[in-house]
Amino acid sequence: MQDYILNTDVLCFTQDVDNDKNILVIEKKNKNVIKMDCFKFLKRSCSYYGHSYKMQRQFVIDIFNYYIKTPIIVSEYDMIIFFPTASPKSKECIWISYNNVERYVKEDNYTKIYFKGGKILNISTSYSTIDHQITKCIRIEKFLNSIRVKNYS
Repeated sequence: MQDYILNTDVLCFTQDVDNDKNILVIEKKNKNVIKMDCFKFLKRSCSYYGHSYKMQRQFVIDIFNYYIKTPIIVSEYDMIIFFPTASPKSKECIWISYNNVERYVKEDNYTKIYFKGGKILNISTSYSTIDHQITKCIRIEKFLNSIRVKNYS
């Protein structure tokens, strides 16, 4: 599993609450435990697709001024975009695949996220935070699609 990278089947990942040396990766059909921290996993996945984490983060900051909880474009080609639910350095941070979110609903003390493929995740992040992060990702996706159209015209 050390060679595992983010892909279009991944719904989210976070530090394992039972063992902080591991991350829990939830896919459309599987759950995986990987011995690594979230940052290293994210950085390695960005590198696999041809860009450094630092470069992808700086791109989003330069274009959109999203300094806090910056969404990361893991792969422009596959349109894989992940956003954090908290500070990326926080152990409570969950990285969610924007592309796999079908909808999200405000509940009393949490937000319910419905993923494509039928999985549902209840997270203790506020609805407004999720909504704000999704809005950021929509703008990023629109921008990337406009670049694609210009390049293929």
